Amino acid sequence: MRTTLNVPAPLSPASNALSNEGHPALRWVSLQSLTVIFLGGLNLMLIQWILVRELTTLLLGTELVVLLISGAYFVGLSVGYLVSSRIPQRWLLPCSVLMIALHLSLPIWFRLITVGFIRLDAYWLAFIVFPLAIPFVVSSFYSIFLPRFADTRGLGIGSLYAVELLGSAAGVMILVALGGLGLLTVLAIYAVSGLMLLFLLDARRALVVAVAMAIIPWLYGFDAVNKWSNARWFEAIYHLPDGTETLLSTYSAYQKVDILQAPNGARYLYLDGLLHFGTDRWSRLNVVMGSVPADLVHPARTLVVGAGSMQMERFIAERGGVVTTVELDPAVVEASSRFLSDYNLMNVLTNRRIIIDDAKHFVANDSETYDLIATDVPSPFAIQTATLYSVPFYEQISKRLSPNGVLVVNLTTVLNHENVTAKRIAASLLAVFPDVVVVTSRTSGLSFAFAGKHLPFDLGQLTGTLVANDEADFLIMQREVVAETVGEAAPITLDSMDLVLRISASRILDRLKGN
Repeated sequence: MRTTLNVPAPLSPASNALSNEGHPALRWVSLQSLTVIFLGGLNLMLIQWILVRELTTLLLGTELVVLLISGAYFVGLSVGYLVSSRIPQRWLLPCSVLMIALHLSLPIWFRLITVGFIRLDAYWLAFIVFPLAIPFVVSSFYSIFLPRFADTRGLGIGSLYAVELLGSAAGVMILVALGGLGLLTVLAIYAVSGLMLLFLLDARRALVVAVAMAIIPWLYGFDAVNKWSNARWFEAIYHLPDGTETLLSTYSAYQKVDILQAPNGARYLYLDGLLHFGTDRWSRLNVVMGSVPADLVHPARTLVVGAGSMQMERFIAERGGVVTTVELDPAVVEASSRFLSDYNLMNVLTNRRIIIDDAKHFVANDSETYDLIATDVPSPFAIQTATLYSVPFYEQISKRLSPNGVLVVNLTTVLNHENVTAKRIAASLLAVFPDVVVVTSRTSGLSFAFAGKHLPFDLGQLTGTLVANDEADFLIMQREVVAETVGEAAPITLDSMDLVLRISASRILDRLKGN
């Protein structure tokens, strides 16, 4: 016969006496309490991983967005501690079932709510509603158990915290070991843990079975619903054509990676919800950063920092030499290799290799020198990517360039007196390289820097090569003009990452204004 777990009531002195005698029923209650706390810590870690990955994408992730989401999550923990003693015992089972349902469908309803906001021309509401909702629908529930058990005989608050931390550590280990298998695997583990929690809260067997029977078909059909809702969000936010479908949507250890296909067959790559390939702008970027310098330099060895679509590597490899791509996230390489092979010809060109490593670590420890280095990395919306535009990184790059080697960098916007980001990146290059030329492509709306110790081409050759690669509308700025345009803008260094916060704050304010 099972012992009822009466969560909120502290043990009476008589019960304490029984506990001291090691009464089996009380030992079972203590074990139940500890297991509930452990599962709460585990589930909190799993749902946090899903929450951060999904909302970072839905809110078009920047560093401040991640901080905002994480802050709201931890506020939820405090809310749970504060309201714990006020929640009636009879509410625990209904709340548990509700939380399991909400969390197993969390990515779906987050996306559909965001689509609703976008269709109402109120996307800015997502930046208010989600941070306010997170504490109540994501993290607060699991944090109510610890203070309720704090008075259990023989279990101090320190012991309970230790058990919760063990549960969180178990969640981290699960994510490290099994997270690569995909969101569905993580949700299945979460579902099993949730069912165990219902059992420990003394739910009737019929209720546990009913919840399990509802979960099984949901998980079976989750992939289809997940891809459908994902495509609807991308259609809404990026005005993709109706009928766009999700080919891949996965959470990696670093970001959310999405591949979508429009009805006309065009494919798009998004990293944390930000477009990284799929429009003419990005194809022109790969031409200017790949085809043009390869035609000018004829590199025997090329290094590309960041995989992305890997179309840039294709344009370089087609012109000869060995092309090495260094990429931190294997999920990006897998996505591009599987779904963008028509663009990158990974299955055709053999003079290419891919190294999974942190670019800073690789460049600092590599012994090779390269005739051409190109950086295919996202804009500096986060500190991790901003370091790839910094003076210390460019100093390491300089050591890997051959005497006439060329570094090509996307300045992420047009270099002019107003665009601070482009000026800061250009300032970093000017601080390291004696020779810097900037090409502004009006067809792509971007500026690109060519930097080195001594660029092995003149402006006439650069102009001719741009024209030969169908770049008809462009502006070339020599070092003196670049320096004048940069003005007093400071180079990016490891102790001056304010640019990241400025960009993040600016983007959030633009969204709140409805831009």
